Amino acid sequence: MKHLLLLSVFCTLFFTANAQIVSLNKAELTKLKSLVKTDDAKMHWESLLKDANEALNSAPNPADTILTEGILQGDPRKIKTWKSLEDMQKVYALAFAYKITGNQKYLVKLSEFLLAWAKRNQPQGNPINDTNLDRIIFAYDLVKNDLTTDLSLTTSAWLLKVGLQEIKSFNKAEKGGSLTYMNNWNSHRIKEVAAVAWAINNDSLKNWSIDAYKKQIAKNLKPDGSSFDFHERDALHYHIYDVDPLMVAATILKRDGKFGDNPYSYKSAEGSSLKGSVDWLVPFFTGEKTHAEWVNSKSAFDKKRAANGEKGYIAGTLFKPQEARTSIALANYWDKGMLTIYQQQAETKSKYPTWQFVLNEVKK
Repeated sequence: MKHLLLLSVFCTLFFTANAQIVSLNKAELTKLKSLVKTDDAKMHWESLLKDANEALNSAPNPADTILTEGILQGDPRKIKTWKSLEDMQKVYALAFAYKITGNQKYLVKLSEFLLAWAKRNQPQGNPINDTNLDRIIFAYDLVKNDLTTDLSLTTSAWLLKVGLQEIKSFNKAEKGGSLTYMNNWNSHRIKEVAAVAWAINNDSLKNWSIDAYKKQIAKNLKPDGSSFDFHERDALHYHIYDVDPLMVAATILKRDGKFGDNPYSYKSAEGSSLKGSVDWLVPFFTGEKTHAEWVNSKSAFDKKRAANGEKGYIAGTLFKPQEARTSIALANYWDKGMLTIYQQQAETKSKYPTWQFVLNEVKK
C-alpha cells in the first residue's frame, strides 16, 4: 500500500507543470528580490534572513502528533507541541532565504526539516491542529522544484495524508451531526486541504476544496456579514477564525483560476460572502464599534479557559482591534484600500507594515 501511495504521488509530480500557486512563481520571486531591497520591505526580509541563519544551527524537532485543540495553556502536551511548531517559522524562513539568495546551505537545512516532519508526523485530521502546518506547506511549494525526487515523493506522500485525513474527519463530522463540519474547524480544514491540493497538484483534493469552500460560505457566513461562530461563541475572536483561513483558501483558488468567480466576492444563494464578512469586521478594527467578548458563549471550553486565567478569555473582555490585523493584511490582497485602514489603526506610514503586505504586492 505504501509503495502504491508513493507511485501515485510520483505520477502526480511527473505530469504536473510544478506550478506554484500556494507560494510564489518565478516572476513573483523576481519581483520579490527587487522589492526586499527597498526600505519598507527590507526590514521584513532582514528579519526572515536572521531566522533562517539561526535555523542553520538548529535540529528539526517534529511532533509525532500535534496537540493544541481543546487543551488549556500550561498543559505539558501543549507546551511540547508549541516547541515543535517553532520549526514552522524556521522552514518558512529557510525557503525564502534559499530562493532569494540562491545559497544552497539554506536548501540543505530546509530539506533536513522537511524529511524529519514527513517521516515523523502522523496527521490525525484535526484542522485546529493541522492549521499550524501552513508555513511548511508554503515552504515546500516554494522549493519543490529544487528538491531531490526522493524528498519530493516523501513530503508529498505526507501532505497527501494530511489532506485525506482532513476530508475523512469532515465526512465523519457531517455524518455524525458534529458542528465541526461547518464551524470554524471547517474553515481551517478547507484552507489546509486547498494548500495541500495545489502544493502536490492533486485534482481530487482541488475539487473537494472548491466545493467545500462554496458550501462553507453558505453555511458558516451570514448575509449580514456575521458568522456562525460569532453567534455561537459571542466573540469576534472566532469570527476571525472563520474568515482568516477562508481568505488564505480564497487566494489559492483565485490564483489557480478554476473557481470561476472571484472567490472573495462570491455570494451564496443566501447572499453571504467572504467579502461581506470581512467588511462586517472592519468597524470593530477601526474602533467605530466595540464588542464585549465571550459574554454569551455556548462553549464549555471558553469557560474553562477563563477559569484557567488565560488572558483575553474572561467574559466581558473588550475585543482588541489589533487582533484583526492579520485579517486586514490578508484582505489587502483583494482590497488595496485595506492598507490605509491598517496604517491608521497601527499608527504607521509604512507601505508594507507586515510581510503579508509584501507578499500581496508581488502577487498582484
